[in-house]
Amino acid sequence: MSKRIVWLSAALVLLGAVGTYVLSLEDTSDVDIEEKEVALPVVSYVTAQANDNTGHISVFAEVRPRWTADLKAQVSGKLLTVAPQALEGKQVAKGEAMAELEKHTYEAQLEDARYQQSTAEFNLKKKQNKHILALKNWRAVNPQEEPPEMAVHIPELRVAEKALEAAVQKVKVAQYDVNATTIKAPFSGFVTKRHVSIGQSISVGDTLFTLLDAEQLDITVSLDKDQWDLLEKAWREFPAKIYNSSKEMVGLAKIQRGGGFLDPKSRRYQLFLEVVNTPETSILPGEFVTVELQSRTVQDSLKLPATALTQEGFIWFLNNKDELQRFEADVIFRDDTDIIVHMPEVLRDLGEKRVVQLPMAAFLPGQHVAPTPAGH
Repeated sequence: MSKRIVWLSAALVLLGAVGTYVLSLEDTSDVDIEEKEVALPVVSYVTAQANDNTGHISVFAEVRPRWTADLKAQVSGKLLTVAPQALEGKQVAKGEAMAELEKHTYEAQLEDARYQQSTAEFNLKKKQNKHILALKNWRAVNPQEEPPEMAVHIPELRVAEKALEAAVQKVKVAQYDVNATTIKAPFSGFVTKRHVSIGQSISVGDTLFTLLDAEQLDITVSLDKDQWDLLEKAWREFPAKIYNSSKEMVGLAKIQRGGGFLDPKSRRYQLFLEVVNTPETSILPGEFVTVELQSRTVQDSLKLPATALTQEGFIWFLNNKDELQRFEADVIFRDDTDIIVHMPEVLRDLGEKRVVQLPMAAFLPGQHVAPTPAGH
């Protein structure tokens, strides 16, 4: 017990000595505290000018073929052949034969119709001769009187003429049936579906092929009231540009007509465009594209970088005291690089209209900044 007291006393003495030594130390180093100035955030700006600007109206649309047809059989018969170009995915030219039906029955009907026509022509010739002979006999006996129709066989002549007309029409019908056994492409296009096979019995009205126009493509775009009001009024004079999903320009289109009515479902204006066929055109039927239409000129507007517009729809600018201010933008046009907005009243009286190029989420109205021109 006495040893513990001795050790505890020694520890307390040692601790007191160390504390005394520490307190006796003097800090000989001089600490200079310099007051640092707070650095202002650097803000890059572009100088905007009020001008008359022209933009573009961009809308999504589908490219459609002008013609799409289900080729149906006009006559019945056994399908004998299908042309190699009539298979699905193949392209056929206008008038090219796609398939052949058995035609013996129709050729026989054509020959019979021609025989009936020849018979009708012969009968008409006999009636004409009979009429001429009767007319001569009548005038020999009654030179001063007009003969009655029955006396000179005029009714028989008229019947013979009608019989010949009917026979001629029957030949045309029979010839049409013979021609209809060869199914031809009504226009140049792609075969998207083959519905029949060789050896199949075909009835009148059966669908044989589905054909898609490959030469003339059309686009219908839908515009709301604001877009329609911004459209260049002489829109027929300005071709529309067509862009694919990769934002590559793939062709041009002419506006043919539109604006005469509203779509009954969407209540939007309709414009009908025709794709211009050029060697550079690379558009496929069914493709979804972006159509860029020419707008009218908007007076007293600002053209700014697209980056100047925040997600909340504000544009930040600098006042004459290099303080941040903002306004809610009335965007007229926009694309990937630029926007066009109406001139706000808060900028109208500023001499130099400095618009922040890359606004930050931490910006506060009235915040003092260090402005620098963009690109410096």
